Amino acid sequence: MSRQESSQSFSTVPLERRLVELTILYEVGRALQATLDEEKALYTILVGVTAGRGLAFNRAFILLVDPEQERLRGEIAIGPSSPEEAAAIWHELREKHQTLGDLLRAVDRSTVRKDLRVNEIVAQISIPLQASAHPLIRIMQSHEASLAQGGVFQPHGLPVDESLAQLLGTNAFAVAPLYLADENLGLLLADNAITGAPIDPPRLKMLQIYAQEASASLENTRLYRELMNRIEACENANRVLRESQYFQLQAERLSTIGRMAATLAHEIRTPLVSIGGFARRLLRSTAADDPRREEMQIIVAEVSRLERLVEEVLGYSKISKPECSLTDINDLILSVLLTMQTEFERASVRLVHELDPGLPKASVDQAQLRQALMNLIANSLEAMPSGGTLTVSTTFETDFLEIGISDTGIGIAEENWHRVFTPFFTTKASGTGLGLPVVSQIIDNHNGSLRFESSRGRGTSFHVRLAFDPGRHVATADPPSIAPSQEQNS
Repeated sequence: MSRQESSQSFSTVPLERRLVELTILYEVGRALQATLDEEKALYTILVGVTAGRGLAFNRAFILLVDPEQERLRGEIAIGPSSPEEAAAIWHELREKHQTLGDLLRAVDRSTVRKDLRVNEIVAQISIPLQASAHPLIRIMQSHEASLAQGGVFQPHGLPVDESLAQLLGTNAFAVAPLYLADENLGLLLADNAITGAPIDPPRLKMLQIYAQEASASLENTRLYRELMNRIEACENANRVLRESQYFQLQAERLSTIGRMAATLAHEIRTPLVSIGGFARRLLRSTAADDPRREEMQIIVAEVSRLERLVEEVLGYSKISKPECSLTDINDLILSVLLTMQTEFERASVRLVHELDPGLPKASVDQAQLRQALMNLIANSLEAMPSGGTLTVSTTFETDFLEIGISDTGIGIAEENWHRVFTPFFTTKASGTGLGLPVVSQIIDNHNGSLRFESSRGRGTSFHVRLAFDPGRHVATADPPSIAPSQEQNS
């Protein structure tokens, strides 16, 4: 062979190798640019490292920095568990994919974490970032690839961690840092644990160049994920803002309606008192056999209903800031029950009270809480037109007490749950729709919470939760539960 022929042969080999390397980088870069899915990008990187038409390593592992936990954690890996499995996989890939580009384009999420053994290995790798003496941390921070051989990382001269070598099942592997500018992203590990083929310096250099391409892609997917998270956060904030605006508008409307209703009630009350007084006087002076007596009774009954309506409207509009004092809640409840004893008897309702005798005193507005309890009990009595059982209970925790009022009535229709505390909403023929809104407002003024549970045909339970200290807020309660097996009516 002539000197010229020898020179041409010598220069052709590196040129062909460089062309192959550039082709690998081009195909991998093209595949990575086609996805913003982080998991798919990670898997694509590993496929490029292990594919026969890629870097042709047996196995590959990706370790990523977890900034929240401040650790370098094993994330994902790819590779066979035995020579037989390797031969089968490589044969299948050669049959299905003609080029590296074909193989990379075929990557999808369904193939992610397919190789269970190597992923079990990588999942066990977790190194604190503060462990600056650990060889993997030092290599990551150096931004320079290293090759583990003979128990030492070259060219760093660092000793190979024995536990890591045992975990990988080999003491010969390559490590390339994943980083962008001054930010450390993680490490890319690769080995030939199946074939035992040596890893030469050119292959290590190629892995380092490859890792740079992978780092840019991982940073892009991370930024995209952060962007999507921020977009989602903005959408949630916009949704909350829209809901707040809606509720504010509703509150303004209800406030306007409330002021108007209070004004009308005030103006109506004076002539209504006169009408009621004259009607009752005429009824008393009307003989029992007078045919007009029944009509007079209807007038008196309707006037009484209007008077109750006016008083409830005025009462709702006049609920003020509570004037709290230390109160025995059990005694207050017993007083309310005694006051309403006649109504229990008239409604054929059996009363059960389960009051905790160790309940500490609480600072509440006695008059307002008394009104709230009477409204809740009256609501329960109306829900039991054929009689039933009313249970009143008290319990307490360290900072809070809870009052429970449960009936065995007809329940509240599910479609009306969200309107139960809306002023002037009622399904009763003679109701004003202010009983439960008054309760809600009183409890809100006490920084408490009010929730209910209703089962169709089985009854309703209201739970009032109050802090012993009136200045302390009680967390919003869970939404009502549902038992949809029987008919509900409100």
